[in-house]
Amino acid sequence: MDILSLRLFLRISELGSVSAAGSDLSLSPASASARLVKLEDNLGFRLFNRTTRAVSLTTDGAEFLPYAEQTLEVLEAGLSAINGKGEGARGLLRITMPGSFGRMHIIPLLPAFEERYPQVTLDLRLSDEVLDVVEGAYDLIIRNSHLTDSSLVARKLASDRRILVASPEYLEKHGAPSTPSELTTHQWITFDRNTTWKFQNGETVSASRSLAVNDGEAMRLLLEGGLGIGMKSIWNAGASLRAGRLVEVLPDCPLITTSAIWALYPSNRIVAPKVRAMIDFLLEQYSPVPPWELESQR
Repeated sequence: MDILSLRLFLRISELGSVSAAGSDLSLSPASASARLVKLEDNLGFRLFNRTTRAVSLTTDGAEFLPYAEQTLEVLEAGLSAINGKGEGARGLLRITMPGSFGRMHIIPLLPAFEERYPQVTLDLRLSDEVLDVVEGAYDLIIRNSHLTDSSLVARKLASDRRILVASPEYLEKHGAPSTPSELTTHQWITFDRNTTWKFQNGETVSASRSLAVNDGEAMRLLLEGGLGIGMKSIWNAGASLRAGRLVEVLPDCPLITTSAIWALYPSNRIVAPKVRAMIDFLLEQYSPVPPWELESQR
């Protein structure tokens, strides 16, 4: 398995034609076909379904594709490093990120990233569920949580300060708690029914009744609708707080939060230039103080 064969595989998957891919790489149709057959023999499975009219990836070929892309990028990065060329960021960058944070604080920045790194193509997956970075063949994963993955390298991008909030209507109807212990008489809106909130004064309170939801934006809308009290990140609730749709609960009793905004990638992978470019770009946008914290101070 050589670099040219991997390039041929990737070009065939893009162009849908063995001869066109071969021509693009200065290979004759016969030579391109022979290389493809040899690559499939080495791998032990077929990469493409071939007919007289079209060439399409098999299921195995589609599964192998991101690994071939990553292998080629690592090989080329290594050759560039040895040759002193310092090749810049390029190729397909697969990222998964929390839905709410991605929509609010990453997606708006991407036009600037694309202008700076035009040879990087983005493949984004937005989900508040924690996706597996290895199984999903992701190059980079963004999380806003407490870290538990020992197999990942973590780089802190920004703080993730969290506070308790509720709508003015909810507090007017049910009363505003004056101590953490009074929270047990209220309905909570949480990601997990078995939620515990810890306060810097040493108190710990568990929910007696709660409404659970697995989406950050949905939680914010439920809070704005007056259905309970919940913990929200400043980056998510800032606009609602400034507009008066939400107000902080127990502002004199700050929470203990161990979460932050993290960039993670597998520890067993060489950091490709495209991954480093995105991490450095986000650090630049969020440093020294993330924009959502600056807005909360206005």
